[in-house]
Amino acid sequence: MLFVVDIGNTNVVAAVFDGNNIIHQWRIASDTRRTGDEYTSVVLTLIRDAGIDLKKIDKAIISSVVPDLTGPFVTVAQRVCGKRPYIMSSSLSFSGILPVRLPQGSTHELGTDLLCNAVSAWNMFHSANIVVDFGTALTLTVTDSSGIIQGVDIAPGLRTAVHSLATNTAQLPIVPLEAPPSSLGATTKEAIQAGIVLGYKGLVEYLVKQVKEDLEKLTGDSASSVKVVATGGLNSVLKPITDCFQVVDKELTLKGLKAVSDCVQGE
Repeated sequence: MLFVVDIGNTNVVAAVFDGNNIIHQWRIASDTRRTGDEYTSVVLTLIRDAGIDLKKIDKAIISSVVPDLTGPFVTVAQRVCGKRPYIMSSSLSFSGILPVRLPQGSTHELGTDLLCNAVSAWNMFHSANIVVDFGTALTLTVTDSSGIIQGVDIAPGLRTAVHSLATNTAQLPIVPLEAPPSSLGATTKEAIQAGIVLGYKGLVEYLVKQVKEDLEKLTGDSASSVKVVATGGLNSVLKPITDCFQVVDKELTLKGLKAVSDCVQGE
């Protein structure tokens, strides 16, 4: 069995794979004040409560965009599988080991979570694609039909935007992330929802359209052939009000971690 850890700015998502199947996953708050021992106690309890035999977990892989949490989760993974985990780095983007890669000579540094997304989407479509990841940041990762990652777009995430409004204003509250009945906000709550949720609908739809057009100009990949997959904890906010996603898969990043592990550690 494989233990995977995706360390993000808001949450750490951990999962156990048996073959290609996720048999259990957990979402834990990212907290740089916690030690490896503290996280180990939490994770081991969760694994045991799920009825998973620790002796069957023999490998681990970590993707992290929070450097201060990488060390603590190396400790966690060592306790879970009995040996040091594989730690992803952006250099894998140039290694030739994975089915996708950055262009030769590129100076772009790709976050390992976005690399996992690109690998997972490629394995899903084997064609040009865009991954829209709704996390602390909203990201679009673009891969062409040759498996070359041509670019990334980054904007504040939905929840980040809502919290920013509440933090930087005197009278605007944090509101639920759901579509309002109309773009004409009749209350403060509906006004913020219209601006954030409907505004992000427009942002995502425009960027997807523009990215497809720019990718066609750059590579010749037909804009109409580019697949779009959404992932991340907040993708459900826009899913009911847009039709620009062919696939919605909350487990895309975890599946990408599994695929990367297969490439670098063997199945």
